[in-house]
Amino acid sequence: MGAEQLRAGSGAVLAIAVAAAAMFCIPYSTQAIVPEIGADLGAGPAATGLTITVVVAGIAVGAWIMGPLSDRVGRRAVMLGSCALLALPTALIAIDGGLVGLLALRGLQGLLLPGLLTVATAYVYEAFPSARVPTVVGLYTAALVLGGFLGRTIPALLVDDIGWRWSLASLAVPLLASAALLALLLPAAPPPPKARSPLRAVRAHLANTPLLLNGLAAGCTFFAFVGLYSVVAYRLEGPEFGLSPAQVGAFYVVWLVGALTPFAVRLAGRVGPRAVLPVFPVIGLAGLAVGSVGWLPAVVVGLAVLAGGLFAMVGVAQLLVPQLTLRDRGSAMSVHLTIYYLLGSLGPFVLGAAWSAAGWAGAALLAALALAVALVLTLLLRRSAPARIAQKPEADPVLS
Repeated sequence: MGAEQLRAGSGAVLAIAVAAAAMFCIPYSTQAIVPEIGADLGAGPAATGLTITVVVAGIAVGAWIMGPLSDRVGRRAVMLGSCALLALPTALIAIDGGLVGLLALRGLQGLLLPGLLTVATAYVYEAFPSARVPTVVGLYTAALVLGGFLGRTIPALLVDDIGWRWSLASLAVPLLASAALLALLLPAAPPPPKARSPLRAVRAHLANTPLLLNGLAAGCTFFAFVGLYSVVAYRLEGPEFGLSPAQVGAFYVVWLVGALTPFAVRLAGRVGPRAVLPVFPVIGLAGLAVGSVGWLPAVVVGLAVLAGGLFAMVGVAQLLVPQLTLRDRGSAMSVHLTIYYLLGSLGPFVLGAAWSAAGWAGAALLAALALAVALVLTLLLRRSAPARIAQKPEADPVLS
């Protein structure tokens, strides 16, 4: 039985990681090619920034569907169904249409993405032995990083040959493949604790100060990160550096610094997430300062450091969420991700407008302010009264 459990657990980790990478190709797939989308549709930086904003806002809304649904019908069904359905609006982007049509499809993508983003951490926490949870969450976060990198670079590399529509639609292929992998390798987790009514669960979560501080701190960091990465293509393709779209796509290799995220999550598992969270906004501020220097190598290094701080923040903050509630972890993750993605959804639009008004200096100033707020929030979280820690049952559930 032990060997079977090991194989099942390893297969489940593989399925979750592949699905996470495939699904997280979607949110920021327009980011490196916004100049090309804007030129084709006659839209400026703020309008093309909406192709990110509507996805992020859709995630915030969809979290309230997928999280409570997974509390009732099970995590596996929601993860598998959302991954398969996500391929449809992704493929439909290939159909010719205007900005409104593109935004509608991007919004639908956002609604479906929480089927994994909201549910995966709760699934891991409930299905794996507690000693393995930080490692698996770290690998899951690293897979999200890889997906974000591929989602930016694949369209950028394909856009000159097949156009921006087909380059985005091509991302439907890995979604279908990952849905098949989930169906084959992902066992059902033990049933989650009996769910309260959604209203009662939400009231309880909204009264949980550490849960709110955790979400706000992660959201402010995300606001700065996604906003900066949405306008940096204009800076890199502009007169200052004069890079081509393919070169800008290659720039996103800095995302691979997220491969270090599992180490941060494992450290947080040993010393406690609250103890290490304040480090990550400081890392982000340092990266932003270096990346604002008008020298291309400094931009690459600085934004890589900024990315590292954000990815570590994401993993550690999500590791903390299931520890802050005894019940309705799907709904708790919905609260967390709603705050996180609503704040993030403002980043591309607000920093896009700041870029139009004051260039990189204006965007960087707003991003630095958001990171400073995140630092204050993590310090408040560290000092806040301990929440009721969600204890694992004595006999840890395992995948079987």
